[in-house]
Amino acid sequence: MSLAMLNGSVNLAVKHSLDDLLGNPVRFRAASVSTSSTPEGPYVPLNAPKNEKAGDFPGSKDSEKNSSSNKPLSVSVPSAERKKPSGTRGEGADDFVDEDPSFIPPARILYPEEKIALNWQSVLQNAPGLVNLGNTCFMNSVLQMMTHTPPLAQYLLSAQHSMACRLNSCVLCKMEQQVARAFPNKGAKRASAFKPSGIQGMLKVIASHFRPYRQEDAHEFMRCLVDAWQKSCLQNYKNLDHPSRETSVVHRIFGGYLRQQILCSVCKKPSNTYQALLDLSIEAKDASMLDCLKQFVQAEKLIKQNRYRCSNCKKLVDATKTMTVYRAPNILTIHFKRFTFNGYNATKIGKHISYPERFDLAPYMSDPSRSCRYELIGVLVHAGGSTRSGHYYSFCKSSNGMWLKFDDEFVSNSSIDRVLNQQAYILQYRRITESSSGKRKTGDAGISAQSNNQKKKKKKSVSF
Repeated sequence: MSLAMLNGSVNLAVKHSLDDLLGNPVRFRAASVSTSSTPEGPYVPLNAPKNEKAGDFPGSKDSEKNSSSNKPLSVSVPSAERKKPSGTRGEGADDFVDEDPSFIPPARILYPEEKIALNWQSVLQNAPGLVNLGNTCFMNSVLQMMTHTPPLAQYLLSAQHSMACRLNSCVLCKMEQQVARAFPNKGAKRASAFKPSGIQGMLKVIASHFRPYRQEDAHEFMRCLVDAWQKSCLQNYKNLDHPSRETSVVHRIFGGYLRQQILCSVCKKPSNTYQALLDLSIEAKDASMLDCLKQFVQAEKLIKQNRYRCSNCKKLVDATKTMTVYRAPNILTIHFKRFTFNGYNATKIGKHISYPERFDLAPYMSDPSRSCRYELIGVLVHAGGSTRSGHYYSFCKSSNGMWLKFDDEFVSNSSIDRVLNQQAYILQYRRITESSSGKRKTGDAGISAQSNNQKKKKKKSVSF
């Protein structure tokens, strides 16, 4: 074969290959799971996504001026590369419309915000204690705090979840049974201390690395428990985008958003990314909770070897990085990082950190001009030197406004002065709104326990 004929054959083969390639182009689709994430905790990363009249609250502009951290999992995408989803968004999605174009709203709303009842809709019997099943004080203290969280308790008492759930073994259904037993129907015999066997029986599902009869960390259990509830909420949905997942009832109650902003020192162009927030872990280094929050939002300088590559300047530049609360949760859970781990040993920071009964979160938010007030509803305490030893108990504000101390099966009255003088490990605050300070318009979540517990479940019976 001559060289000319050989070249002709090669050219013909290349032409046919190009025709096949152009006629059947490779098509790409977005990954369902992001590979860009940072560690910390069991929470699902969030690549998406506000507050009231100021009063005399610590931290508010009208109050007297008194006086890095464990960040939730996140997906970092520069502002310039993020776009609002096109097409029609789900019903109720407008409550996520925001002025920041880098904030992606959900395509679908799973649970409407207006159905969350922040305050108690009726006065219930005081909840009983919980029997210690063998080093389960970490679990009992968390369960009591959650049982006394108004929006969660009232949602569970309404039996909305169990009536729609088809799982044979569901953590949220077990929690519903737990709360129903703690708050029996009006007129029923007052409940006595009982074993939280339903939740304990699901411990392997909630946290597979936990071991029976071993003292575990209460905060870790709380995070795993909330994550398990979230999975229960999403059981009937497929192919949800991350923002839509964060509209579940669990995120409506406990969820908020943090904003990380990097500001270029040259062009002054900000780059914003957002992270889901289910609780806030802060360093236990200051004398007050407000000072710890101030430290949390303090700007960090990115200089020298940590310089930032600005997409606008196209080069490495000095910059500042700040983390603020972008959207405040209805129930704010604050965890003090009291344990430092060094190899196999955990050292506890036992200093007293003061915390207020009420405060304004505004100074620690992305928009500090908008008041966002909270009141204390729960305090969880660890007494002892390490996570594997000691004892957990909690103080909870009951539906009648009185404070109770829950120490396993023992329940006693307490005062606000005593509550505010604890070596707190976890704090829980309820957001104060105009509607929650007076009568709140609620949906099905506001149904009283007396009628809800009479509803027939369409599936499994209650077992403890």
